[in-house]
Amino acid sequence: MHRPLIFGHRGVGCSIPGTLGLLPENSISSFLEARRLGADGVELDVFLSKNDEILVVHGHLAKNSLCLTTLKKDGLTGVKQFLEDDLIEKYDSKSSDLLLKKPWRLLQSITDIDVIIKNHKSNVAASFQSYIDNLEHAEGEHVPTLDEVFEKLGDTFQYNIELKGSRPELGPRVLDAIERHPKVKVVISSFQWIPPKLDPSSPHAENALEALPNGKITVDLLRPLVNNRLGVPIGLLFNNETSELPSLERMVECTRSYHAEWVSLAHDFWTTETPILGAAVKGLDALHHLVTELHKKGLKIMTYFLESVPDTEKDMKLQLASGVDAICPNDVELAMKCARQ
Repeated sequence: MHRPLIFGHRGVGCSIPGTLGLLPENSISSFLEARRLGADGVELDVFLSKNDEILVVHGHLAKNSLCLTTLKKDGLTGVKQFLEDDLIEKYDSKSSDLLLKKPWRLLQSITDIDVIIKNHKSNVAASFQSYIDNLEHAEGEHVPTLDEVFEKLGDTFQYNIELKGSRPELGPRVLDAIERHPKVKVVISSFQWIPPKLDPSSPHAENALEALPNGKITVDLLRPLVNNRLGVPIGLLFNNETSELPSLERMVECTRSYHAEWVSLAHDFWTTETPILGAAVKGLDALHHLVTELHKKGLKIMTYFLESVPDTEKDMKLQLASGVDAICPNDVELAMKCARQ
């Protein structure tokens, strides 16, 4: 069996509290390292700033604040802290003035990973606040634009671009960037899509997850890209608020409404009490059932590893052998090691 594609999560993993990335997430250096390690591509997050730059950054909390992973350039050598109300889409300075923070793991005084994670989990709120208040930036690193990423990484690498924020013109602007780099291989995905109205005759008509698989989404970022002029494939991200999934019939219905080719979901969905609504399968049987049934419908599947739990060799091998078409791990080095075994 051909191994799935490997897309490094935000490069070579997240760098926020509770994660183990050694390079700033969504940075040029992190993307370059993913390529060096042998990944097929990277997953990255994009917003449209106030001055219409496509910023490659994740954002913090529902507000999509700059405060967690970035610092404000202040003069030639100084930096300032962003506040929680400093939102990515309201920021109107150049991307080069958004400096990236040193990864959380590098700020720890101890090296034992189990102890680091245990200390973080003992007071998650304090861990995040401490990182927000920290002013140590990663030398030479700033928030890149999407064009910068394409220019630095080139067209021999693949990109899974997640649309974020509240500006529906983001998708068309991403298409413009792709058009400026016509040979790049891209999938555009998002959690921010609005499902078709649920048929009242559905056996799950009263189920909130079936009606709104990603919760209440107010801005549809994928709709402007349906049948887009460049033929860039679309992916629907699931599991925004829960690891459980709606019925497979509903998932297919949603993908069909967007002419989407990809379904992306949390790698551990199969560990929940009811992995797939309406399906009498649990555990690994649920994972294999989903892969088989969605492939029958002509859909491709990517599973993404969460930022809240370190990747494990057991999970990595399981996903690589599951039949999915792509995985999105934080630990790219581990993924490549397992893939070569």
